[in-house]
Amino acid sequence: MKFVFYLCIFLVVCKGGRVNKKLNASVDDIVKSMTLAQKIGQTTQVDFIYLNDAEGKTQYDKIKEWNLGSVLVGGNGCPDDEGNISSSGTCMEANNVIWKKVADLALAQGVSVTVDISETESETVVIQPLLGTDAIRGNQHSVGEILFPHNIGLAASNNVENFRNSAKWMRDSVIESGFNFVFTPTVAVSHNPQWGRFYETLGEDTTKVKEYSKAFVEVAQDIQEDQILGVLTSVKHFIGDGATINGYEEGDSIVDEESMDLFVQDNIKGYEGAVEAQTGNVMVSYDAINGVAMSVHPFVNEKLKAATEDGGLGFEGFVISDYNSVIKTAQVDLPRNSQKMPLNQAYAESFNVGVDMQMISDKVEDYQAMITSLVNENDPQKPKIDVARLDDAVKRILTIKNKMGLIQSTPNEQDLKENKKIGIVKDKEQEYQDALQAALESLVLLKNDANALPANKNTIKHVILLGDRYVPIGNGEYKLFSDYDNIGAQNGGWTIRWQGYNGNDYWTGDLKVQSKASSILDAIKTRFQDAEIHHPKYTDPSDLNAILADRNTFRNQLNTMKDQFTSANTIVINVLAENPYAEYMGDINCKYCQGEDRTGCLYDMHDNVYLTKSQPTRLEIKTGAYEKQIITNILQGKSIVVSVLISGRPMLIDDPLAISNSFIAAWLPGTTGGEAIVKSIFGEYGFGGVDNKNNKLPSPWFSTLDSIKDYPKYVSNTQPIINNPKFATGFGLQTAVINNPILE
Repeated sequence: MKFVFYLCIFLVVCKGGRVNKKLNASVDDIVKSMTLAQKIGQTTQVDFIYLNDAEGKTQYDKIKEWNLGSVLVGGNGCPDDEGNISSSGTCMEANNVIWKKVADLALAQGVSVTVDISETESETVVIQPLLGTDAIRGNQHSVGEILFPHNIGLAASNNVENFRNSAKWMRDSVIESGFNFVFTPTVAVSHNPQWGRFYETLGEDTTKVKEYSKAFVEVAQDIQEDQILGVLTSVKHFIGDGATINGYEEGDSIVDEESMDLFVQDNIKGYEGAVEAQTGNVMVSYDAINGVAMSVHPFVNEKLKAATEDGGLGFEGFVISDYNSVIKTAQVDLPRNSQKMPLNQAYAESFNVGVDMQMISDKVEDYQAMITSLVNENDPQKPKIDVARLDDAVKRILTIKNKMGLIQSTPNEQDLKENKKIGIVKDKEQEYQDALQAALESLVLLKNDANALPANKNTIKHVILLGDRYVPIGNGEYKLFSDYDNIGAQNGGWTIRWQGYNGNDYWTGDLKVQSKASSILDAIKTRFQDAEIHHPKYTDPSDLNAILADRNTFRNQLNTMKDQFTSANTIVINVLAENPYAEYMGDINCKYCQGEDRTGCLYDMHDNVYLTKSQPTRLEIKTGAYEKQIITNILQGKSIVVSVLISGRPMLIDDPLAISNSFIAAWLPGTTGGEAIVKSIFGEYGFGGVDNKNNKLPSPWFSTLDSIKDYPKYVSNTQPIINNPKFATGFGLQTAVINNPILE
């Protein structure tokens, strides 16, 4: 039996590498002793890449020079063995050991403040930086890590324990990597699936959204005796990020005055749960409500920070902006449809409505100079940040840092560095089993004619795998990906880098062993002999002519064998998948992206090389002509056809549904997804779980595009709904378990 344990140095009970020395100075004392530059620095979070010099060497001493409160890994940041961060690297070596070097170099650059404790006594404290990283459903920036299903799949599992397990293993891996601040969880309610972040949502049941959010934060932060022993969570994106009209990323929520309370109550439950779990941070949204961008929206103070008796949630942590969101508030009006303004006014309004820390990509000196001038401004007609408001922001930040052990009384930096030693032994097998269980419970069976599933693998003699896509990979080149062998597609966006990857490049060799990742093909190979598995063999997946020739060869092979196929001994697993995407690159049918005038269109092929040049206008997926020819012309009913949809959201599926005996909505099931799908097909797991509570749709599956047009709108105090869905919330068919031992 394996045991997970934490080994802490100096016989101090600790976790996450933090040894909490008792400070004599209070946070109030520290803030009073800080210079204006130090205070402003603590409100600044900067992308690691901006610390680089002209040769690409990351200058960690800039953290101390600029008094930075935090640094973050951007979506495409990769470290080399010396700790230099680049946005152009492959990330192939970016494991926890390499990231730990980065963390150690950054944490050694704490800001020293001398505090007068009494008339005769002073204390020097060192304030270390928060190290921010995306960790949407695992430590995604590190290679070789196990990744859970994305949120929408966890919500489909209808099991809060999967959120707890996802938080636990993410927390431990991030701690191992030396980082301490995670940009997760997203607690958006599921509204319009045309939104490119739909897979980050938690379903439409706001009671469950609150439960999931609270559970995740509790486990991830692991608060004991008012100390955050885990990682600081950034709950996002306040408020209503999933409720923008037509699902536009960085869009606008349309809410009339009569419906405002309904809008707030419908979209704030995730934050209620997080605040009850004492999250230390909340991130504001890029979006707007009725044209007022959230970075400058009074709801930050009124609905989040205000006391409960005053109509707020009583949040006591600190609020951070999204990446350059205040700059966007000032300079970009569409697709948010908000008012542009001078940048200094935007920063002043952002601080004054309650945003405490600004996340920026670069230009630290310009930002800090601007905030300095806003604090020193004496003209009442000009934008201004009061010193008292700045002090409040810094106190909130330092209070959380103190709970994390990031403010320490120490005679020198070497002592501080030594106190950071920790060893973690992780139970990879248990982590894998937890991720696999989450993936199993996330799959939703939408169709199962004549109880085609579960299939008895003891009677199956032929497994035919179908599902290919020939897509761009950048620089005018194309490549074919077989989605039954595409671990990248199973994970979607926010995987290694921002937009994710197609294919298996990050799950080969030792990385595949470490992550225990499996595609559908991998899982099939553990259960069937090679002679029983049929799929096209491509000699050159980048050459269209070679692909067509190989397809013709495979088609001919099946044709010569067709007399051997029967519905009792043959199963087709037809896999359909979306390309990986994140944020606005996953948006569908944004009106600002149609026509010649693309003002307000965020869709940009530079960000995601896999997608089409023009943004799609239909949220639809069809079976490929080649696959359909094999299913309808060659097999002609001589097989069970199981279609598997790997997607971040519901889609129009009438075409593949019509040719399928069974249809599985697999969402984005993570690194264990292939194994989970195959176990479910062959009855090693029964859809619905033990009590038929799992494997249920967390939101409606729309039936027509008209049903999600101009949706959602909050008008006349009426709850927005999707009319006449193809499958309602809570739908999910059940199957039995077959005792089929895996072939050795």
